[in-house]
Amino acid sequence: METNTDGNAERAARLLERIEQDIRDLRQLLGVGAAGYAAQPTYALQEQSGTDDGIEGIFDGERMVDYNGKGYQVSSNYASKSKLVEGDPLKLYITPDGKFFYKQLGPIERSTIPGVLRAEGNHYVVDAEDGNTYSILTASVTYYMSLFNLHLGDKVMLLIPADHPSRWAVIDNML
Repeated sequence: METNTDGNAERAARLLERIEQDIRDLRQLLGVGAAGYAAQPTYALQEQSGTDDGIEGIFDGERMVDYNGKGYQVSSNYASKSKLVEGDPLKLYITPDGKFFYKQLGPIERSTIPGVLRAEGNHYVVDAEDGNTYSILTASVTYYMSLFNLHLGDKVMLLIPADHPSRWAVIDNML
């Protein structure tokens, strides 16, 4: 069997160029220079973090608050979809072009409690059976309204922190 060494060499050169381009793209995405050293931060938030590894903090029901007390907006769609509970630890990664990406470091212990959904002014709350009223992210309520026909006055099951009081809860499901 005869092999085509010229064709193989051309194919190998194309594959190598594609791999090298992927590595350049990956370094740019991660903010790492060609020598493997972290590139200089190009935006203020990364400089404030003191690290390219991300910024750690705690979810307060609407945003992440870092250990210095600085708040970072968390997308309400992400918080609702991930069923973030007040007190959950998060890590924020900021891309060189300023996009925010969160990673939940681990859920805190949760309790479930039933309650009734109602509107209070321009936001939603649930009057829970434990006697507390919890704020609910609008994105969570509109998700259940559009997909599961949730209405004001309906009973829902909430997730709340098990070990500390909170002002916020997340809808776990409808009853």
